Amino acid sequence: MHICQVPYRELFDSILSYQGTNLYSDILHPWSANAMSIKAWLSNFSIRRGSPIPEASIEDLWQLYALSRVNDLLLLRLRCGDTEIDTSGAEITSRNYLNFMRSLGFKVVTPTEFSPFYHEIVKVIQDEQQHTEITVASTLWDCLMIGNMMFSRAGTCVTGGIANIKKLIAEESTLYWTYSRKNRRCQDLSYGWGSNSQWRTSFRRDHKIDDVIYYNVDGKNDLSLGQCEKAESDDLEFQERIELVKHRCFITVDKPHDDLFPYNDRYCEAIQRGCIK
Repeated sequence: MHICQVPYRELFDSILSYQGTNLYSDILHPWSANAMSIKAWLSNFSIRRGSPIPEASIEDLWQLYALSRVNDLLLLRLRCGDTEIDTSGAEITSRNYLNFMRSLGFKVVTPTEFSPFYHEIVKVIQDEQQHTEITVASTLWDCLMIGNMMFSRAGTCVTGGIANIKKLIAEESTLYWTYSRKNRRCQDLSYGWGSNSQWRTSFRRDHKIDDVIYYNVDGKNDLSLGQCEKAESDDLEFQERIELVKHRCFITVDKPHDDLFPYNDRYCEAIQRGCIK
């Protein structure tokens, strides 16, 4: 663990060990009130510009990852409005969760159309029409951005035809670039490391700049070029790799999904009329 991550690790441990009934008032609000340097850093980060991707140091990526671990833990403790999602032991309301994240400088975004940039698929309602496009039926938690970078995608229940999304695959395939979710297998590059070393993991950066979405901008293999090096230790086809880097899981691909290494792939695509081209 790097020294820049210490405040987040301390907050993470405080949340993890909390036994009270008002996590926001007892832990989150006081921490935010004292996090002036973190807020200043996030404010500076949010206005960075690049050509087109803003620069980010390894320390920036470590800090963002540490904060994402806090966010993952809060999502586990979030009181969700969907009664089919397990809410036992929930210790924070959606309102207080958003108050905390907004206080740090994050912006809540509510897109009207489905996009893997904005939406994480939690639950699927399979439409009877095979080719029905994927649409958002309900939102379980909100999407958070910092500047033009995605920090936390919205958790969603979606509908769609089996040609575009398959319920069991989309709900149960491994969610990559993610440390933890309720009732789902996850994996990120911290897995397999010790309790301290695992924190030195880089945050995945996705950006929406003008009319282009950039997925996993720090990956070395650009799938947008139409050709790339074979991925490590898997037999995925080109379009299957694109699906994985966009959605962070499979939504149609029926292949083994628990031991892949998609972390070096990146991809970009244009947006037209509010939809992804």
